[in-house]
Amino acid sequence: MKKNISILVVFLLTLSLTACGEADLKILIPTEYLAEELVADFQKMHKIKIKTVPFVSNEAAITKLKMEKFDLIVPSDYAVEQLVAEDLIIPLDWDNITSVNKETSFPESLIQIIDSYESSEVNIKLLDYMVPYFWGNLGIVYDSTKPGLKEALENEQWGIFTDASLERVIYDSSRDAFFMALRQLGYSANTKNISELTAAEQYLNQIADTPKVYFLTDEILDDMQTLRYDVALTYNGDAVYLMERQPKVGYYVPTNGTNVFVDGLSIPKNSRNIDLAYKFINFVLEYDNAVINTIDVTYVSAIKEVYEHMLNDTDSHFYKLRDVYRVEMRENDEIFHFVPEAKRFMDDAWTRIRTR
Repeated sequence: MKKNISILVVFLLTLSLTACGEADLKILIPTEYLAEELVADFQKMHKIKIKTVPFVSNEAAITKLKMEKFDLIVPSDYAVEQLVAEDLIIPLDWDNITSVNKETSFPESLIQIIDSYESSEVNIKLLDYMVPYFWGNLGIVYDSTKPGLKEALENEQWGIFTDASLERVIYDSSRDAFFMALRQLGYSANTKNISELTAAEQYLNQIADTPKVYFLTDEILDDMQTLRYDVALTYNGDAVYLMERQPKVGYYVPTNGTNVFVDGLSIPKNSRNIDLAYKFINFVLEYDNAVINTIDVTYVSAIKEVYEHMLNDTDSHFYKLRDVYRVEMRENDEIFHFVPEAKRFMDDAWTRIRTR
């Protein structure tokens, strides 16, 4: 996700809130995934204090949630499965959610993703536990001025990351890296097969052993503005952010399958202020506020009217980048699921890969 906020600023904000007493609404959310303007407006409107606590991965967020009390959390689809399995979030009462309707308020392509998720071997319904917030896909940002690179991407797909002649960045995430490797090898990203997972680990080891490969997170967003790398594994929301600032950046989504994801607003079981949590959900998903939020965050709004405005209105903020902003579930695309045995393997293997 887009996480450029200064560590010092986060520290000072946290210190300020602590000094003034406990916040009324405490939100666990990916870094820079919420417009500060909306936080300020909601605080003023309700005369309360909000504390946002950033996280860099769903895994880190779940660990944090087990240690502290929060009123809202913004997990990804597969993390919702784990949160439900571990009894960490509550079912939503949609009677309290007035700004959106789960039958009509989300884009058709998003509903197709949710339906695809629920038609698999999953014993929960996503909308019972999360209100869609942002969504998107995994892809590759690249230097569009490098001769032959676009053609190489189209030919090699995720295999571009094995090309030792290129400056390459792999997002420092076990799940994203394994997704890329598994799909390039022709396996499902949700496989439980140890031999397939082992093959993916070996594939990633081969990449890690080559020169000019880097494992980064949000440094990508700064570095790619100067075209420091040839290719980088990241998300379409970050691609939009980069392409607004550096028109020479391109974005490619491999046709042999990518991850499509849905991030949503959920209420932890240990929430101290459920009523205020529902009010914030309604506030942030109102049309005008959702427009402000998606322009600030640069990810794809889950609100149908906002999504269609960005894609179809020539005066919209992202109209020129609509091909990157648009998300559709294609034949080879997959949604992550919570597969405990595979997750353990990937996490352990990623430690081995990163410490070679």
